[in-house]
Amino acid sequence: MGVFNKRKIALGVIAAISSGSVFAASDSNDTIVVTTASGFQQKIEDAPASISVVSREQLETKAYRDVTDALKDVPGVLITGGGSSSDISIRGMSSKYTMILVDGKRIDTRNTRPNSDGSGIEQGWLPPLAAIERIEVIRGPMSSLYGSDAMGGVINVITRKAQKEWKTSLRADTTLTERKNSGNSHQSSIYAAGPIIDGLLGLQVHGLYSHRNEDKFIGGFNKQEMRNGSATFSLTPDEQNTFDFVAGRYEQDRDSTIGKTRECTPKSCDDNVNRYKRNNYSITHNGNYDFGTINTYIQRDESSNPGRDMKYNETVFNNHSVFMLDDHTVSIGGQYRYEDLRDDGNQLPSARDVNKLTRWSWALVAEDEWQMTNDFALTGGIRMDKDENFGAHWTPRLYGVWHADEQWTIKGGVSTGYRSPDLRHVAPNWGQVTGGRFLKGMILGNSDLKPEKTVSEEISVIWNNQDNFNIGITLFNTDFKDKITEIRDCDKDSAKPCAPINGINYDFISKRENVDKVNMHGVEATMNWDIIEDWSLTANYTYTDSEQKSGDFKGKPLNKTPKHMANATLNWQTLPEMKTWTRVNFRGKTSDYLLRTRMDKGTPSYTFVDIGVSYNLTKELRVLGGVYNVFDKRVTEENHGSVLDGRRYNIGITYDF
Repeated sequence: MGVFNKRKIALGVIAAISSGSVFAASDSNDTIVVTTASGFQQKIEDAPASISVVSREQLETKAYRDVTDALKDVPGVLITGGGSSSDISIRGMSSKYTMILVDGKRIDTRNTRPNSDGSGIEQGWLPPLAAIERIEVIRGPMSSLYGSDAMGGVINVITRKAQKEWKTSLRADTTLTERKNSGNSHQSSIYAAGPIIDGLLGLQVHGLYSHRNEDKFIGGFNKQEMRNGSATFSLTPDEQNTFDFVAGRYEQDRDSTIGKTRECTPKSCDDNVNRYKRNNYSITHNGNYDFGTINTYIQRDESSNPGRDMKYNETVFNNHSVFMLDDHTVSIGGQYRYEDLRDDGNQLPSARDVNKLTRWSWALVAEDEWQMTNDFALTGGIRMDKDENFGAHWTPRLYGVWHADEQWTIKGGVSTGYRSPDLRHVAPNWGQVTGGRFLKGMILGNSDLKPEKTVSEEISVIWNNQDNFNIGITLFNTDFKDKITEIRDCDKDSAKPCAPINGINYDFISKRENVDKVNMHGVEATMNWDIIEDWSLTANYTYTDSEQKSGDFKGKPLNKTPKHMANATLNWQTLPEMKTWTRVNFRGKTSDYLLRTRMDKGTPSYTFVDIGVSYNLTKELRVLGGVYNVFDKRVTEENHGSVLDGRRYNIGITYDF
């Protein structure tokens, strides 16, 4: 395809996203269109990144409960935990290094959970599956486009948009566990979108209610409840401009009861009740013009942890513009971000009145995709971030895509990532309580901390016979430096016990320092095969290895990531109105890994097998069913350091009209 025609296609798909419509991903890679890798729409094989897509069709036909369930089959992605307490890690990087976006806008509420990530909380803010058009997953650093936190990768959840006719989807499902001491769960959701004033004003709304009963064994899943709702008004004054006005309210509850999932300790014998709340507001302008496109938004995100008197507010103004210039697609943009944290938990007696921390930052971004020949494109980009605490930081990337012929594609490049320390981490007059239910500790802020940084290289080879089969392999290497590590200043069980502070004895006092260097490398292999008309097979394998290159645990692995992971899914259409699937997820054993200030033991391997079916009773009514963990593999706290559900049965119904 010539450059001129290719550019016209690119401009056409950019216009589509600006007007609010999207392309649904299908099973065939040559029709999958993505946006996250470059900020504008392009075919997935042209994208300058390692990227996977979960399509609308997959979300409709599988008995998935949420986004984490849908991502279990993605290469390089590790889902830890279960139920509504699942976290997402990419290429051996822990969950805090994965940036989560909804329609390109970040979700970040971790500052209301300072001592742990609160497994599954970030994913709990996402829309219900009925409201999602597709999920794009980038593996590897993307800080050159998205800034801090995008060190491990990016997950972009793209929602369905209002169309010319009203569409409504109602869904309810129940998951019943076979073991009497495990909690059952129930979920219901609604999605509706359509015109209020034809050609001028549209509305999209979605809501979710989810409830899981508390397990009845120590260390099991808490009682969990989520209540989410969002509304988007889309104003289209003409064919070139669209304005979206979004408002959302989200609530999550996590409760654990003494005698069920919680036991008494010398420090505490009370039930644990946690409430998390989030409000989100944004105004977005999409413009589609002869020269290219403009995307501008302002977003206000308010999150709170009422039980601990914590509030975190974030305001972001962002602009991203794309210009089509002959053989060049040039993207430029900028961002301003302001963070405001209020927390009454400061433990330092000399700074008890210090309960507010703020930070501003701004960034400039430039990127150019140069179509050097009909078959080779080179993307170069750079981002400059200016932070109130750390000054300027530069994150470049360079990536090439070569279509050697109609069947072979080779692509690869070098990208960089970084993550700024959290607000409390760099406040010298801050002491954060820690230690959980067993110890009384404190972590001191350190104003000398620097951002964590990564440099990642990857190369991919993809073969697609343009008919019914494609296969790909990716090699990646990541060097991680200035990793922030918790260092014990004193410990009651060491030769250096802690002196009382303001009459209070502490079991330990820690501080954070930039000390560690880490290397992570691995291989990702994927295969998609349409065996015959009604049968298809997808499979992938990931090898990941990590090694700490400095610090007290030099030579040891970093995270609790299996060296070997494999997934396979077989889909077949039994009847015209019925689709059936089965999948296998293998997670190899893990080596010993770094747990805050010590090495913890690794965990054994396990394999899960799931089967499911979707049946269209009518054009509008569809029944979904599945059996998860068919062979009832036991994954327990004692053996694996976490709990995963045993055999369970899911039944759901969807009504689309």
